[in-house]
Amino acid sequence: MKKNKIILICLLVFFSFSVNVLATEKIAWFKSGAQSRFWPVVENIMQAAAKDLQMDLSIYEFNNDPIYMVTLVREILSDPGTRPDCVLIHNFKNRGEKIIKIAEEFTVPIFIFNAGFGAAAAADLGNPREKYPHWIGMMVPDDEYAGYLLAQELIEQAKTMDKDSSKPVQMVALEGNRTSEASNRRVSGLKRALQEHPEVINNQFFHSKWKVELASEAFRATQRRYPGTTMFWTASESMSIGVVEGAKELGLVAGKDFITGGVDLLPENKEYLENGDIAVSVGGHYFEGAWALVLIHDYLNGVDFAAGETTSFTTKMTAQTKEDLTKFNDIYSVLSKSNLESLNFKQLSKFYNPKVKKYNFDIEDFLKSSRN
Repeated sequence: MKKNKIILICLLVFFSFSVNVLATEKIAWFKSGAQSRFWPVVENIMQAAAKDLQMDLSIYEFNNDPIYMVTLVREILSDPGTRPDCVLIHNFKNRGEKIIKIAEEFTVPIFIFNAGFGAAAAADLGNPREKYPHWIGMMVPDDEYAGYLLAQELIEQAKTMDKDSSKPVQMVALEGNRTSEASNRRVSGLKRALQEHPEVINNQFFHSKWKVELASEAFRATQRRYPGTTMFWTASESMSIGVVEGAKELGLVAGKDFITGGVDLLPENKEYLENGDIAVSVGGHYFEGAWALVLIHDYLNGVDFAAGETTSFTTKMTAQTKEDLTKFNDIYSVLSKSNLESLNFKQLSKFYNPKVKKYNFDIEDFLKSSRN
């Protein structure tokens, strides 16, 4: 009888341990997604991270409809069967605060990544956990630095295109939507770089709204207005492709007659970097969804990322050129699904690695350590 009790106790301990090991946190990510080339990359990386961290990631698409986004969040949180342990969103069309309020109503933690708030909204909202306690954290890329880094890389290459170093470098800039904080901050980074390089003349800002066709139109307009332009800074890689396509229509060759580059570093556009059509691309911010999952995982398991650190994280992007494709830091090589599944996201977690004193979300460091 005594022996049976011991066996029963052992079984109870075993099953209790098993349940804890298998327990997963339910995360609801509300994804804009429609016709976007960026978000599918984010999703693949997040799926790999969720699997590694043993998290249950549900993805709800609202197809770039901000009104439906708010409705969908309320619908999912209203139902106890679908209500998650944490909500993950980006501040799409400035609906972030409305969704934070819904999360507060249902006492569900919410984390914002990729797209934050403009200066006025940020001043009103304050930091996460101040005005809204269930808004637990935020992570956004340093878009100002991305625009600055892109400009610096392009300027250095543009200087080598003309043998007469006394001549100024002429350029134009292609913006995204002017309501986009990402675009505006990238433009601010460009302006900072231009202040450091008085030898570069920016002839015009084109409002190209992230669109390939508008970027092509901007290139053609530039040839009419400013035929000496050799540098095209674009707020997104897709607009760089538009510049390249517009040039082809006029018989001009990227890398010879002009250079261009943008922000995104999407794997499907690797060939443009390989063949020299795009001189440089800046990106890696598609890893932020995975970084956010690491923080959420730790928070839900009793290791609060705010303890000793912050509730608002800013991440740096990386620049890639054609030469980087043959080097150790080729970011494209890890973005296939098979390679993503081999990445170790647990190494970033304080829950899994108590020796970690400060979160390190540096993309180049992560890729190097994952290959070791």
